[in-house]
Amino acid sequence: MDSNEVKGKMKDVAGKAQEKFGEVTGNKEQEFKGMGKQVEGKVQETYGKAKDAAREVVREGEDVVRDTEENFRKRQSDVQPNRDDEIGNTDVDKDENAA
Repeated sequence: MDSNEVKGKMKDVAGKAQEKFGEVTGNKEQEFKGMGKQVEGKVQETYGKAKDAAREVVREGEDVVRDTEENFRKRQSDVQPNRDDEIGNTDVDKDENAA
């Protein structure tokens, strides 16, 4: 969880309390400040959630790249296994007709 999520949630709760205090005391200024703090908190919380989501997408992308590399290497080794015995100088030594 991103710290912005926590801070945003705290602002939202504080804003609700401030708004309620303004309602109870009849202080419109406190009421509106509380509403504003709630909006600020919700925006900050949403920003934190977006950051978390972006981090997760990056992690998943890294996993896909890693898996793709591993699969590519595996297919390479399946297609061209170690052929040193077939290709090396031993073939020339065995061929009596070689120039």
